[in-house]
Amino acid sequence: MSSIFGIDLSALQAFQQAIEVTSNNVANASTPGYDEESIELATALPQNAGGFAIGSGVDVTGVQRAYSQAATTQLNTSQSTLSQLTALQNYTSQIDNLFGTTAGGLTTALQTYYSGWSAVADDPTSTSAREALLGDANALAANLNSTSSQLQGLNSDVNTRITADVNQINSISTQITSLNTQIAQSSGSGQAPNQLLDQRDELVSNLSQLAGVTTTSNSDGSINVYLGNGQPLVLDQNTYQLSTVPNEFNASQLEVASTASDGASISSSITSGDLGGLLAARTQTIDPALNQLGQIATAVAQTANTQQGSGLDLNGQLGSALFSVGAPVATGSSANTDATTASVTLSNIGALTSDNYLLSYKGGAYTLTDATTGANIALTGAGTGASPLTASSVGLSIVLSGTPASGDQFLIQPTAQAASTIGVAITDPSGLAAAGAIQTSAADTNTGSATIGPGTVLDPTNPNLLNTTSIQFLTPTTYSVNGAGSFAYTSGGDVDLDGWQVQISGTPAAGDTFTVQSNAGGTGDNTNALAAANQQTTGVLSNGTISVSGAVGAMISGAGAIAQQVNTAQTAQTAVNTQATTNVQSISGVNLDEEAANLMQWQQAYQASAQALSVANGLFTTFLDSINGTYS
Repeated sequence: MSSIFGIDLSALQAFQQAIEVTSNNVANASTPGYDEESIELATALPQNAGGFAIGSGVDVTGVQRAYSQAATTQLNTSQSTLSQLTALQNYTSQIDNLFGTTAGGLTTALQTYYSGWSAVADDPTSTSAREALLGDANALAANLNSTSSQLQGLNSDVNTRITADVNQINSISTQITSLNTQIAQSSGSGQAPNQLLDQRDELVSNLSQLAGVTTTSNSDGSINVYLGNGQPLVLDQNTYQLSTVPNEFNASQLEVASTASDGASISSSITSGDLGGLLAARTQTIDPALNQLGQIATAVAQTANTQQGSGLDLNGQLGSALFSVGAPVATGSSANTDATTASVTLSNIGALTSDNYLLSYKGGAYTLTDATTGANIALTGAGTGASPLTASSVGLSIVLSGTPASGDQFLIQPTAQAASTIGVAITDPSGLAAAGAIQTSAADTNTGSATIGPGTVLDPTNPNLLNTTSIQFLTPTTYSVNGAGSFAYTSGGDVDLDGWQVQISGTPAAGDTFTVQSNAGGTGDNTNALAAANQQTTGVLSNGTISVSGAVGAMISGAGAIAQQVNTAQTAQTAVNTQATTNVQSISGVNLDEEAANLMQWQQAYQASAQALSVANGLFTTFLDSINGTYS
């Protein structure tokens, strides 16, 4: 009789616990990170009854989580990628909007500036036209300054968010370590600490959104957590903290370091999660955009200044620089072991790119590497003032203040600060050089049919540029210069001297004379102003194949293309993440319809067990009554 009571009582206890587990599922249906639980029942060991094995009820062997490591790993990986793309998309869209705004933007400012030169060419002596041009030049410089400042603001925002992510990662890692300790202490109880495991899994999920992580399990139930590159965040019950450190070449930019790496930067190996997206936004979009903008500012300044030097202002003087602009930046690594510095100048605007370069000195030799492509750049020279290091393929000339120590490195940024520093160097409108520097003429006494062109300035810095030069033909096929020499004549051929070039065409007669001299006094001449206006469409960059306007257009369309690519990738990854979330929910999520059915099942089972216990109690009462009647 006691076995009947034992069976019924075990059933009542089991079904009561089953109802409790199901009720707990319903209560936590909306709790983040909660995994559905189910009770595990097993037949109790049978008892021997006169040679027969009769069941002795039911045992509760545990409460199991509905959990799939594979599905969870897939979800965490998809979250890391989505967070990375979302962070990157935030900045690519801002840069696209910044560059794509044409009304009052860089495109309009550039067009207005070159139109200002056209207006001066229409009336070279007009003070109002010249003042308007100076205003246009200032507006263009201010636009470049402002755009650069906004890009720098994005870099500051990246720093702020990197710091916030690092702090959050450290906090989560510490919490995981604490849970590891509690889980390990509970591992000997025989029942998995499901609530603690849920909390830890939720923390790992949150961590994966900040930086891509992987995990491994230990025998005591604790886990190890690693960044995507293998750097540990949590090992068993120990935490490894991240920190921010200044970039070795630019202290205003923060990098990520780890106590596991002795404080060395690990930024290059963090490629997913929000943190990976922030680092990618800086290196792949913001800094390149600054460099592209600086390349345009440099091209505007250098071409304008060169053209100024090729003409005469209203005072009859060679024009001075219209724009001032910052020189290329060369920064030594904070790891350099001596105080050697590097200075860089631009030797060829046509070869200038928007890339940065890494100059290294090792074993007595210099190497120059493109920091964007990794390509080696050919160098000549010794790096001294008398023999600069020349990288002709990228238009750079480099001078070192001394001999660096082996292992020293310098980051060269040819255009990084140009847009932020460009300004107008002229305040007096009469200083604008609208007239050509030289004028050419043919003697009235010439008897041949030869003519001379207006001439072109090749080298504004030549000290003899404005000297008067006489070209006299000795015969129809030979000529002398200032009464000296005998040079062969070819119709239409170039005559180069003292920084200028002219062409004489046709058939001259012996004794015919042509003169090249200063154009001082030619205040009504607009030759140089026309040339300055035409610079808008003249090939300057990429070895003369891309104009300033073309470079602006390429920058705008490039920013738009990158933004579109990231948007497309983010949309696709959102779908992947949604599917991974649905997959996890189908395994671990609480289905209220199923739980309602389970409650009904357990309720009916409990009621049936109670009824069985009531029957057993009645039988036992009858048995006692029969015994009492027998002995009464």
